Amino acid sequence: MRRYTVVVRAAVVLAVALAAGGCGRWGFAVPLDAVDGGEDTDAPGDADLDVAAPKPDAAVGPDGPLSADAPPGTGDYAVASTSGTFTPIASGTVVPGFVARADDESYPLALPFAFAFYGVTFTTVNVSVNGYVSFDAPATGADTALNDCPLDSSPPGAMIAAFWDDLYANDAAPAATMTYATTGTAPDRAITFEWKDMDAYYVAGGGNNSFAQGVRVTHQIVLRENGVIELRYGPRTAPSGSNANKDCGPDRHRGCSATVGLEAPASVLFEAIQCGTGAGPGPGYAPIDDGKVITLTPL
Repeated sequence: MRRYTVVVRAAVVLAVALAAGGCGRWGFAVPLDAVDGGEDTDAPGDADLDVAAPKPDAAVGPDGPLSADAPPGTGDYAVASTSGTFTPIASGTVVPGFVARADDESYPLALPFAFAFYGVTFTTVNVSVNGYVSFDAPATGADTALNDCPLDSSPPGAMIAAFWDDLYANDAAPAATMTYATTGTAPDRAITFEWKDMDAYYVAGGGNNSFAQGVRVTHQIVLRENGVIELRYGPRTAPSGSNANKDCGPDRHRGCSATVGLEAPASVLFEAIQCGTGAGPGPGYAPIDDGKVITLTPL
């Protein structure tokens, strides 16, 4: 009888696991008491891992065809890195569809002007919670949350990554926002996309469980009507307490597990500025601090 009971319970557990697996990655957000220095052992019953809310699921499926990859992109960009004073968007418009606790979502938006990217002109863009914009069909599942390091031909395609990482729009103060604003007059207009006070997930233990690390990062992507791209970086708050060693470590907010760069339509050309993974910094890594500006000028 005991063996029979174990088998039945195992079958039930397997059924639940398969049902959860069909929904994509799953886990829980860690409350801010752990961020503020509480114990966080990732152990069952740990008070600091009391469930705040489940990590929103991302759709999982085979990589689909790239929709905007004809014709292939051509050309190149000159890259310049400077520093200055970060200016947040003063009266921005919330990216349509964005809500608190957004995770791997991507939101379509019409551009106020035609924008040439690697020689291909686009009039719409997809804005991802995970710190990038794409002129291609939105990526899904792991393709949106797990940044390529280095950049490769997998989705997302035709993309600009300011700080591509597994970001999360926390609703605990300071709560995250995603906004945009258009400035200037033709032919010198610009549209700025801003990710403000975003948190980031880290994977804890087995089962691909994900928890909020308690960082806060702010950055912008600016598209200028003349084709110039600017990546601007604002205030950044490091993980603290027992969360400081999660993912790539205490420099998570400075990009040690993030990708920065460009991927041309059809994924035939790349401008890889730097990248990292949960294991630590990758090629080209240079810590990202408040006030950093990366300007990419088409050649």
